[in-house]
Amino acid sequence: MTRLALVPIALLCAALTLAGCRDRPAGGPGSGIGSGPGSRDGSGDEGRSESAAVRWDLSLPWSPQSYHVANAERFARRVDRATQGRVRIAVHPGGVLGLKGPETLRALSQGVVQMAEMPGVQQIGTAPLLGLDSLPFLVETQDDLRRLDRLLRPALARTLDAHGVKLLYRVPWPNQNLFFDRPVADLEDLAGLRMRTYDRLSTALVRQLGLIPVQMPLGDVVPALAAGAIDATMTSTSSAAAQRLWAFQNQVLRTNHTWLTNIMAVDRDAWERLSATQRAAIEAAAADLEADFWAEARADDARQLARLVAAGMTVAEPAPAFRATMRTAARPIWRTYLAEMPPAPRAEARAILDRYLAAMPGLAPLGAPGSDRADRRSDAGQP
Repeated sequence: MTRLALVPIALLCAALTLAGCRDRPAGGPGSGIGSGPGSRDGSGDEGRSESAAVRWDLSLPWSPQSYHVANAERFARRVDRATQGRVRIAVHPGGVLGLKGPETLRALSQGVVQMAEMPGVQQIGTAPLLGLDSLPFLVETQDDLRRLDRLLRPALARTLDAHGVKLLYRVPWPNQNLFFDRPVADLEDLAGLRMRTYDRLSTALVRQLGLIPVQMPLGDVVPALAAGAIDATMTSTSSAAAQRLWAFQNQVLRTNHTWLTNIMAVDRDAWERLSATQRAAIEAAAADLEADFWAEARADDARQLARLVAAGMTVAEPAPAFRATMRTAARPIWRTYLAEMPPAPRAEARAILDRYLAAMPGLAPLGAPGSDRADRRSDAGQP
């Protein structure tokens, strides 16, 4: 049995069946839909005409209130219009289809569901390149992230294609922050604290900083804080507000230390069963909406930070020396990330990383003199 034994298949099948009964309109172009175009039982019609409606189920782990879910629902509506109702996407937030974050790429590539949104960094066990833009202290701002995305995206699309998955669009979370129940002024204040992390890279950073990493999904954070199992949290403003962290923590340290980017993707078998006209319409919708989705990420950060402040949390920026110390601690993580890759993706990732670093003022490519020092741009004037 494959690792997909971790996915509750029976529950998933039941959820898909119920979703189909609930969401399929009476009559109308979608009422005759049977198994989806991504089914692996041979029932999909490879010669499907444009008059035959299809339905894709889209799995998202985020809460229904998340802007990522709102984006997905907007995309689904646009696809419905662009294909004259012939391709319908049923959005299933909250992980109700049973897909777990690190298993999403594998599940999608095996046709467990037609569409899914997943954080790229959570897939690095299957496709290491998907975590490159989440290296700690690599990206300073969303504008920097866009620059890196232009270099990285063609390689990401090829990597996903090798796993039988089609990339539709990518959307970032706001930058990540550190949350505490006490003021933190320097590295000594962090020593020995147990901090929630969410993936391999964030765990490595926390360990490098002298904290004790406790890796867990977001839904476990509040119970862990209530039980005293963790002292601090690493997450975005969006997630902190959704979890009402102010009930346990009162300090937001705007470290801006990493960015997480979600990938919206479709099973390639489902994709290829569409007509060329339908595929073109969906790609156009994704390209047209993605800039709006990135803008929404920026706007949501501001909205949720205001909520945190209104709830009594204090927002602080790390002092320049503190930030420089954290950046220096992060740099070896980049080398470890590359070293753990197989040779072919390692060479591709190294080339992309060095092109990005060379183009950024104040950043040295790996291997350049002084490249392991805190060689980020000056903190003067940074937000």
